[in-house]
This record gives sequence, C-alpha cells and structure tokens, in this order.
Amino acid sequence: MSLQQDLFSTNNFKEKPDKKKVKWLSHSAIEELNRCPRCFWLSHKEGIKQPEGIQSRLANRFDVILKRYFNSYREKNQLPPLIQGKIKASLKRPFKEAYFYKFNNDFGFYGKLDECFINENGEHIPVDFKTASSDPREKETLSAYQNQIDEYLFLLEENNLKVANFGYLIYFFPEMTVELSNGFPMIVHIVKIERKIKDIRKRIEKAVKVLQGPIPESSPDCNFCNWFDKVKKYY
Repeated sequence: MSLQQDLFSTNNFKEKPDKKKVKWLSHSAIEELNRCPRCFWLSHKEGIKQPEGIQSRLANRFDVILKRYFNSYREKNQLPPLIQGKIKASLKRPFKEAYFYKFNNDFGFYGKLDECFINENGEHIPVDFKTASSDPREKETLSAYQNQIDEYLFLLEENNLKVANFGYLIYFFPEMTVELSNGFPMIVHIVKIERKIKDIRKRIEKAVKVLQGPIPESSPDCNFCNWFDKVKKYY
C-alpha cells in the first residue's frame, strides 16, 4: 500500500469515540426493579447496593465446570452425554456468550448466555444452567426464569439471529445416594420455556424512566427498605 493510500484509508478516518459511557442494564437489574424501585434506583443511579449476606459461591463454580464440559463436546461437534437423546439440536459453533442491545445513547441492555443450541431449522435456542438445592422436578418455573429466556430471545433477535420460540433451563441437582466412590451422581432436568413476551423494550424503557427520574417509592414488600424504616429512628 502506498503512503497516499494509507493516509486515505478508512482506518485513519474513524469517528471520534463518544466519551459518554452507555449504562448497561441486565436481567438481574430489571428483576431488582420489579422487587423494589427504590433499591433499583439507589443501586444503579447512586451505586448504593443492597447489603450482601453470606452466600455460597458453589453455584458459580458449577457454572464454570458445566461451561467447560459443554465446550469440550463443542469441539467434537457432539452433544454432551448428560443431555444426549433429550434435546434435538446441536451446540452453537462458535459459541458467543454476551449479546447487547443499545436502547438509546445513554442506556443499553445486555445478557450472557450459559449455552446456545441450533436446531435443524437454523434457529438459536438460548440455554441457562440452574443448580438446585432441592428437586426441581417438583417445582414450578419462577417468573424471573421465564423473563430471562424471553430477554435472551429478544437479544438474539436484535443481533440479527434467527431464533426459536423457546429456550431451555437445564437444572443440575445432586442425587441422593451413599455411593460416591464412582463420582457424584447428578439429576439433569430440562425444562422447555415457551416464549411469552417478544418485545422487551417496554421493560427496558420502564427501567430507564425510573433512573432518569427522582428517587421512587419503595416496594411495600422490600425487606431492606422495611428494615431501614424501622431502625432509622435510632440514628
């Protein structure tokens, strides 16, 4: 390439990056808004988070192990033995974890998939891993999990990908046994979540309006706000 060509190449005429950062909201942020608008506002407007109690990090460790397990079979273009015969699809190759949707110049929405399948029609099927401390086969699906799958489908579509009208929750639950010498047996329970809401923009718009406005009222059921209201007279 000549010097003149180099000077007039597109790489030398990139737009000046916008210094104003976009605030990215996630599924957990939207769920926090549903639980308590005030706690959501304080968390994402002022950076004042709810106090975090003692929590087990075992679920996070499980996620890392499961993702590595699925990735090892992606390289072989096979479904992992734990789910073979239970799902008619293949693992997405290559796998992309994070997807983004820019709502406006100030706000955006993002999500991180645990896994993604591709069916015979070329449709993307989002997957979220769940580790359970009690048998998931006996429980109804939480509304937050339904919202999560709806949001993943929305994000995939907004990134110009063909999607199915459903996603999967894959639960991993330790089986009750006294025989542990050959490994830790796990129950794998797969739940198909049919899509309920296609347009997630209204949820994002609601969250943005709250953050752009004054501090909202707290939820009557918020344990954090109720605790503060009871103790603040002692300060």
